Amino acid sequence: MCLGIVETGRSVPLDQAFSGCPQPRIHPQARVIAQVTPLEVSIVCATLPLVYGIRTRRQLLDAGVSTSTIARRCQSGAYERLLPEIYATDPPSMLARCYAVTLWLPMATLSHRTAAWLHNWSDAPTVVEATVPPDKRVRPPRWLRIYRSDLPGESISDAWDLPVTTAPQTLVDCIAVLPRTAADALVDQVLPAIGSDAVLRTTARAQRRGNKGACQQLRLAAIGAASEPERQLGREFNSRHFRLAVNAPVGPYFGDFVDYLGKVVVEVDGREFHSTPEVFRRDRHRQNWMVRHGWLVLRYSAFDVLRDPGAVADEVIEVVRRRRRSRRRRG
Repeated sequence: MCLGIVETGRSVPLDQAFSGCPQPRIHPQARVIAQVTPLEVSIVCATLPLVYGIRTRRQLLDAGVSTSTIARRCQSGAYERLLPEIYATDPPSMLARCYAVTLWLPMATLSHRTAAWLHNWSDAPTVVEATVPPDKRVRPPRWLRIYRSDLPGESISDAWDLPVTTAPQTLVDCIAVLPRTAADALVDQVLPAIGSDAVLRTTARAQRRGNKGACQQLRLAAIGAASEPERQLGREFNSRHFRLAVNAPVGPYFGDFVDYLGKVVVEVDGREFHSTPEVFRRDRHRQNWMVRHGWLVLRYSAFDVLRDPGAVADEVIEVVRRRRRSRRRRG
């Protein structure tokens, strides 16, 4: 794999420059520069693999770069010593730092927020996080955070040709280190794709920090919400052990939250609610249909929900319970 190659020579299209070489896998954050002829790239690929602009000391020595030259280039800024015997020949990207960690610590697995980024769940972190066996003792630089744990093989996968924790393990690890609100949002975002069962299997494998929080998050997760106000309100319902159907059908329409026993629909109105006369007209037709068919429709603005989702949830629960009792009495 050849990434981040910079030499003198004419520029050529990337697909032509790498003709005959292993095609690079390009992460959205990766920076790939090709200013070499196809022949020059072939020679570099054959003699000195350059991945994400990272070289080991051994690679440099084998390429004829002396120890004194390495030291001189580090002093001048041409090289950057990222880790013991690991050098960057270009300003290192986050992906380059991740690769450098795996060269320095071959037993390391990229984890936590770094793995979340590599799974394309979040923006690039500012610190690389990795997990190593408990008996491995190293002194990492400030941009690297090390966790110690025995990761079972089934909790390790790969992304961008780098060892990372699996999606379920990554989610469990992130729950342990993220602030509560950020963990809530991440769980609601990725849990539908991962599945609750996979996360439960992960927490059952070993006693690990984050397992208890992960189990609680499975209970509170607001899956299916169409907006941030709906997501927060859904979590408030779940925290009160009061489940409502989310984005569920009501005749030919859908409601944000639906209680079929009490025939109650809860709507959270965002900015688009009064955006155009046509939207307002369609919404009135929809609500009138529900009312004519015996449904009670409760409407809340997104502003009110975001300001105090707990108060909105308490009010909805009170109304729904009253409606259920009333409908039972009527038979």
